[in-house]
Amino acid sequence: MSRIFHRIRQRMLKEDRLSRYFLYAIGEIVLVVIGILIALQVNQWNAERKDRGHERLLLEQIRDDLRLDTLDLRYNLKLHQQVLEQEEVLLALLLQESTTEPDYAMAFGVDAVLMTHRSAFQSLQHYDVGLLRNDQLKRRISRHFDFFYEAMQLLENATPAYDLYSRKAPYFEKHFRVAGGTNTPVTRSEDTPAEEYMDVTMERRSLEPVDLEGMRADQGFQVLLSECIIQRNVFIAFYQEVLDRVAELDREITAALE
Repeated sequence: MSRIFHRIRQRMLKEDRLSRYFLYAIGEIVLVVIGILIALQVNQWNAERKDRGHERLLLEQIRDDLRLDTLDLRYNLKLHQQVLEQEEVLLALLLQESTTEPDYAMAFGVDAVLMTHRSAFQSLQHYDVGLLRNDQLKRRISRHFDFFYEAMQLLENATPAYDLYSRKAPYFEKHFRVAGGTNTPVTRSEDTPAEEYMDVTMERRSLEPVDLEGMRADQGFQVLLSECIIQRNVFIAFYQEVLDRVAELDREITAALE
């Protein structure tokens, strides 16, 4: 193609048609510029298409992570609700407000741990959070992972004052003995994907009081149990709030993908 243009230019110069030559040269420059602009536009379209594909993939992965987190959040919420119920029955028994005995092992509780999935969100941060076109959705995702998940894991995993199981352990070691039989505090629902979690059955032996009247006289145990009930209500409220936010974020991501 360049040889053809070169021959045309040479012929025009030999024939001394300068005006036509200049017009031709200008036209050639215009064609080159148009070609460059078209190439740039094509590259931009390809880059945009690639970004949109990447955006969709990351949103789908974030939504999948949120749905997996929902399983663990619901499991821990159910655990806290069951322990709270038995803690309240035990405190009423100690205060002689009721003669109903709780499931003592359940009132002791279980040391729960919260784990969340963050790989897709970390990929989003690595590649550039600006990849998401929806600024409001971008803020909601960042707020969810950087604040609500961080606060929830700090509360459940890393704050000694909220380690209710360890705080109750000395009192249960003092006032209870192991009895016959076993129970299972909480089991995962049957629809929980087995490949996503370790299939561990948490069975423990039942407990019974060594001296009920002596336990009732332990004011420290009553105070601690009362505080545990207050703090566990905080756990439950926080889990419910986070679950609501996960559901709302799931809906927003689904709407963005449609």
